[in-house]
Amino acid sequence: MFDSKHPVVKVVGYAIVGFFVLIIIISFGMPDFLSRMGFDQNTIAKVNGETIGYMDFIRYRDTHMLDKTQDPKQQQRMIIERMIQEKLLVQLARKEGIVVTEKEIKSVIRNRFSDNTGTFNEAFFRNFLDRFHMGISDYYKYVEQEIYLGKLQNLLLAGVSVSPLEVASDFRIQNAKLKIQYAFLSNQELAKRYASAIAVTDDEIDTELKKNPKELKDPKTDRQRIKDKLANDKLEKIKQDLAKNIDQLALAGRSFAEALVLLQGVVSYSNEFAPGDLIRDKDANGRILYPLQESKIFQSDVFSLKQGATSRCIFGFDGIYIFTPVVRNIPGTAVPDKERQTLEQNLFYTKANSLYISLLTRLFEKSKIIRNQKFEAQ
Repeated sequence: MFDSKHPVVKVVGYAIVGFFVLIIIISFGMPDFLSRMGFDQNTIAKVNGETIGYMDFIRYRDTHMLDKTQDPKQQQRMIIERMIQEKLLVQLARKEGIVVTEKEIKSVIRNRFSDNTGTFNEAFFRNFLDRFHMGISDYYKYVEQEIYLGKLQNLLLAGVSVSPLEVASDFRIQNAKLKIQYAFLSNQELAKRYASAIAVTDDEIDTELKKNPKELKDPKTDRQRIKDKLANDKLEKIKQDLAKNIDQLALAGRSFAEALVLLQGVVSYSNEFAPGDLIRDKDANGRILYPLQESKIFQSDVFSLKQGATSRCIFGFDGIYIFTPVVRNIPGTAVPDKERQTLEQNLFYTKANSLYISLLTRLFEKSKIIRNQKFEAQ
């Protein structure tokens, strides 16, 4: 199909491969009873009324470099999904007014089967057709589809651009180095510290049962269950009050040390990390700090906090965290020339991938695609 050496084609190809793997999961996870009707042995699928035949499948399989180690059935399904995708893209190209002329088709064939002197090698051409079970008209259609896909790709990629600001931002993110000091107070330690404050009396249990008769479920366990519930409610109130006081310090720009006096948690340091990296305790082998990793407060404050200032409280499944940056090396917006081109290309490919996946998603949603599951089950 496209020039496989071109980097844009490679990256876009990876996006399409990833997409049709997703489509396989979606498609083959649900029965399609329509796909069992109206097919002969030579029809593999119909895409908006256009047929993909068995010989089309054989030619596609034989003319593309495929992973020889892959499970044959899975490979067969992937080939079918890719053929469906390409059929959808060619249909879109025609709908958008893209035209492929006979002159263009002949020019591609002539260039492809000419020797070093520019002379068309008919014997080489005929051998190729025989090897891949094609007639001349079959190969014309094959090349026509290639050109349609190439023109559509050029049209789509013409709308993809990368601004200097995006390059500078990506450079800063990729080269940032961060490290934090944090404190952690576990739920168990908090409950132990405030044991007397969260103790529940018999009168409180009686009051709760009278107030909420629906809590009466099992006389053997009701009182203990209500006792635990009231204790947890008291502890949650203490936790929220503690967090509120620390958050007020954070909003006032006060120090991590002041917040630590209130929290009285265990203090440690993270590993050195870049945005997007896993945040671990102490070093690369430490436990992953998931509550920080997944916190929007952390993602915001780690870039905005002054070193030594306290963050707001972060509630994890295991307790409360606060932190302060101790290392925050973020380069300026001046991108070295030797890195600029690579960054631009990577951002361009990322946008191109996103565009193709979005486009294919819409095409699949709006199209009528019927697969011959009897063939796929073989």
